[in-house]
Amino acid sequence: MVMANSMAQPTKRAQKKMNLYNYSGAIEVLHKAVENPLYLDMAIPMLAECYRMQRDVPNAKTWYEKACQLKDAKPEWFYYYGKALFASAEYEKAGQVFIKYSLMKPGDKRALANAKQCETIIKDWNSRRPSFEVKTLKNINSPQSDFGPAFYANGFTFTSDRGKDYMEEVSYGWTGRKYLKVLFAKPVNAGDFFGEFKPPALMSGKFNQSFHDGPVSFSGDSLAMFTRAYRDNKSKKTGNIKTDFLKIYSTERIIGDWQKLEPFFLNSYDYSVGHPALAPDGNTLYFASDMPGGEGGVDIWMCKRNGDEWSGPVNLGPVINTSDNEMFPSVRSDGMLFFASDGLPGYGGLDIFSSVNNNGIYSTPKNLMAPINSSYDDFSIAWISGTTFGLFSSDRPGGLGSDDIYAFRKLPEIVPLMQCKLPLTISGLVLDKSTGKPIEGAIVFILDENTDSVSVLKTDVDGRYFMKLDHIAPLIVKATRSKFIPDCLSWPKEKLSEETDNVAPRILLLSQLEINKTFELENIYYDFDKSEIRPDAEPSLDNLLRIMKDNPITIELASHTDCRGSFAYNDRLSLQRAESATTYILSKGIDASRISSKGYGEYQLANRCSDGIPCSEAEHQTNRRTEFKVISYIHQQPTPGIFIPESYNAGKVISREVLPADFFMQCN
Repeated sequence: MVMANSMAQPTKRAQKKMNLYNYSGAIEVLHKAVENPLYLDMAIPMLAECYRMQRDVPNAKTWYEKACQLKDAKPEWFYYYGKALFASAEYEKAGQVFIKYSLMKPGDKRALANAKQCETIIKDWNSRRPSFEVKTLKNINSPQSDFGPAFYANGFTFTSDRGKDYMEEVSYGWTGRKYLKVLFAKPVNAGDFFGEFKPPALMSGKFNQSFHDGPVSFSGDSLAMFTRAYRDNKSKKTGNIKTDFLKIYSTERIIGDWQKLEPFFLNSYDYSVGHPALAPDGNTLYFASDMPGGEGGVDIWMCKRNGDEWSGPVNLGPVINTSDNEMFPSVRSDGMLFFASDGLPGYGGLDIFSSVNNNGIYSTPKNLMAPINSSYDDFSIAWISGTTFGLFSSDRPGGLGSDDIYAFRKLPEIVPLMQCKLPLTISGLVLDKSTGKPIEGAIVFILDENTDSVSVLKTDVDGRYFMKLDHIAPLIVKATRSKFIPDCLSWPKEKLSEETDNVAPRILLLSQLEINKTFELENIYYDFDKSEIRPDAEPSLDNLLRIMKDNPITIELASHTDCRGSFAYNDRLSLQRAESATTYILSKGIDASRISSKGYGEYQLANRCSDGIPCSEAEHQTNRRTEFKVISYIHQQPTPGIFIPESYNAGKVISREVLPADFFMQCN
């Protein structure tokens, strides 16, 4: 008896840790326990449960398979084994396990429903043409969990437990990782969420504490609601066991500062409320909760704002909610509701669904299908306002860590291709560089470098262009619109495939030429104490020349110096540099009335390198820059020599010679 009690101690210790939701600690104990055959049978299903609660699909599948092979295996182990196989996309085997479970538990309708869904995926879903393109954000994601994107201030917030360098070093027993924090990141090129990102940083304001925080939802830039986790033993459900409860808090931004946090009136120690999703007008709030009165598991609920207060909670009902879990709601700018569910017909784990709210009646949820959804957990989708692209979260294989953030954009809807490989299709996006919103009606010129023919296209309401090609050739794509700076790219034939619908290597970003808006000319640098135009500056000045030929504008061309030298000397030097750049532009045929020169000396430094601060030569050179500012538009109509993109008819094919000789210069 003494030996038996001694041998049972590891599993007892593990169970105590599981009761405290310390699954990572329990796993450590149980892996040692399974090495001893005396308590192997007890430890195996406990390990399986720990990994299931951590949503670690590969390990849950491994240990539930072992558990189902044990003598006197419990029926629920077969169900969870089937779910793990389902989430691993092993649909045929999962269907067989669900059928076996249904024979053991004939009253549980979930088993046959899951088996039928496995068959549907095999016979139908796996052969469907994708409606979206998906790309992982490798410069945002970490080896830890990153999820819950929400667009804000020309960037986006997200939630991460990456820990190091992000304030929190204490580990969380449930996952074994750090506590969740709210981070903020911006793309290098404004609006290009398929491109590179600046390093993320902790979100400023009231959003991070010592435990879990996030995700966040915003209404404009002035109202935020977010999830905050608390650990407490006040719950009637758990007795003296400390457990985690999700609560919602709101904060308003006034004169640039986030104000005192306000708790949501439904916060409780008896259930969780979290994952807030504000409608665009800020007057409707969707959230997830396991409060009494739902359909089971976690449900989606809704409240309406009445003045300064919220109405009572309304469950969205059995059309949206199931006996399993619905969570991570979000609302698109057109009012469409999105949420994640592991109870509705899907690919395995959580899938993302959409539903239309028509006067309080919600349409049957629609699965967004692959590649947005996978057999793993896919959740927390966010759409860029007014567009058909955005970000979502998934723990699918191929990412950098547990949960990762992915960018998506909707592909053009086309008639399915015939069996022959050609014609192939190409498509891309044109966005406003400052706002990230699509530009409708932009004129896109696509040069076939083999034939020198140019196809003229026009972007649709989503900023998309689309065409078919009957052969593969190197392409140059240029997007233009009056009163915008054009953008262009080279599309090597090596990046075109007959087997797929081809999406442009990058998004084309157009900057609007607004009055008094300043634009820096890239690579216009000067040698120390010199004002001559260097050869490496000429391409950038040629770009400015092209902009002035394309748009009837007058500009101020301004130059800046570094801090070395006296103020008076730098004033003179900067003016000389501006005049050198102006002379170059005038030598190319621009009328002198359209350009003026201005020297700002060292009064507008671009970095820290002011007098008395030691800096490298590269840092000083950054301050020796040239910019231009739009002063006015020429109102004479038509303006002689001005290129007007809209004068070219979309849908036509023209000769390259019809366009200006330098039209496709410097495309990359």
